[in-house]
Amino acid sequence: MALSYRSKDGDLLSYQLELNAEIDRTLSGQTRHEFVEATFRIQQEVLDVLPGGRTRARMTLLPQSLRVNGTTRSVGRAQEFVVTARADGRIVGIEEGLGEPTEELEAVGIERLLPRLQPVLPGHAVAPGDTWRSASALEDPNGRFSLALQSRLAALGTARGHASALLRTTYTSPVERREIFANAVADIEGSDVGTQEAWFSLGGFLVRASGDSVGRYRVLFRPPGEEVGVAPVRGRIQVRLHTEMRLVEPAGTD
Repeated sequence: MALSYRSKDGDLLSYQLELNAEIDRTLSGQTRHEFVEATFRIQQEVLDVLPGGRTRARMTLLPQSLRVNGTTRSVGRAQEFVVTARADGRIVGIEEGLGEPTEELEAVGIERLLPRLQPVLPGHAVAPGDTWRSASALEDPNGRFSLALQSRLAALGTARGHASALLRTTYTSPVERREIFANAVADIEGSDVGTQEAWFSLGGFLVRASGDSVGRYRVLFRPPGEEVGVAPVRGRIQVRLHTEMRLVEPAGTD
């Protein structure tokens, strides 16, 4: 069986993303714990189908709700990214557009999460039980991160009315980059380790996916603008993340 993303210019898919994150921040020996719950509507619009099957797509994250330790917070502004993906779904380029994450979601790393939301497909026919490996790396002026994945076609079945393949993936993602927070610049070094279970339609699109990961990072916090007299602070961040993403069916298809 051959699995493939099937896209054409102007295609538009909409997803609901639910995100739960347990975040531990340790600075100067003191640890602060937060439990963050957020929901987004993701709109994914194909802008171009490029030679070799690559695609450029606009991904717009529209925040719908945000709670921190059980307290409702302002959801913030929408974020927009233009992503370039290979034919197998590997994201090889991310251009950040409008918006920025709220302070509560900065530690999650939304930009680093994007390549982990959808499965990477094999470049050849597979049968249930077959496995494959893939790797990708992204780099920009703020640093780099990469993904090494091992995937398996676990089963064939039906998901929300779509004939689909169940794909299970494990991955590691080393991270070394600089990120701009609300009141500091952070140099981050560490890695994410996680799993994903995805139902991928035989028609060429993701139906639903769930993921679990643990990210452990060493962080050097510096004041923005290199303020005189303010010393950098070293710390650690640990993020336990669970995501659920499901296709929002067009009206009349349920």
